Amino acid sequence: MSQDLRLLALSPHLDDAVLSYGAGLAQAARDGAEVIVNTVFAGTAPPPYSPAAERMHSIWGLSPDQDAPLHRRNEDIAALAHLGVGYRHGRFLDAIYRKLPDGRWLADNVEGRKKLAISRQTSQSDPDLFAAVKDDIEALVEEFDPALIVTCAAISHHVDNEITRDAALLVAAEKGVPVRLWEDLPHAVFGMGSAELPSGFRLGAPVAAPVEADARTRKFEALKLYSSQMLMLNGPQKDLFEQLDGHARKTSTDGAYRETTWPVVSGDDS
Repeated sequence: MSQDLRLLALSPHLDDAVLSYGAGLAQAARDGAEVIVNTVFAGTAPPPYSPAAERMHSIWGLSPDQDAPLHRRNEDIAALAHLGVGYRHGRFLDAIYRKLPDGRWLADNVEGRKKLAISRQTSQSDPDLFAAVKDDIEALVEEFDPALIVTCAAISHHVDNEITRDAALLVAAEKGVPVRLWEDLPHAVFGMGSAELPSGFRLGAPVAAPVEADARTRKFEALKLYSSQMLMLNGPQKDLFEQLDGHARKTSTDGAYRETTWPVVSGDDS
């Protein structure tokens, strides 16, 4: 990778980029690229919190008096430093801290499960939020001048992921910056959904790029620094790292760890 390449990763949530593309980020940095991960929905959410958010805080091992977003941002800083990449934290609230126009919380508990029910929204359900996210991404792109943007494919159809992806695509098209979408992990391990891009964009052919063993190791070590999330994603009943390894082996013919991305092609491109 070229020494003067600047790579901008747009992560919807704290840990999304490392889960899905952490080895690629680590290898890009090791190969001489300047890499920044900007987490869009990393803003500080003041109490009172929704019952769903309070439940997630408990699952993450945090007490009611702890500042959960601050705790998670500190985890993210440590994890990205371990990969050798820079960080930015956006001002927007995670969906578990937001409300619908009628005042109801966007996220609800699902009885007996660690997952939440997020009211089905699209990237255009809240046009003011979408416009603000797009403006912030545009300002960052103008400042950092990346040669490549990577972001999520949003196969889970989570509203935060779709907002991040769609705003990134619009900004990249306006600025003429190529975009690649990463395969959302661990969602893809369970075969969840497909990317539904906005009008005028389509996916190119997938590329399952191999990374060196050290980059895979750094990714897994970085993930363990998200201690709050490991309580939810990893444990005796489910080995996150075996799941990631097993999924990577499906696209590997040489034993190398691989992460899948897709180039995005605009309607004007061949």
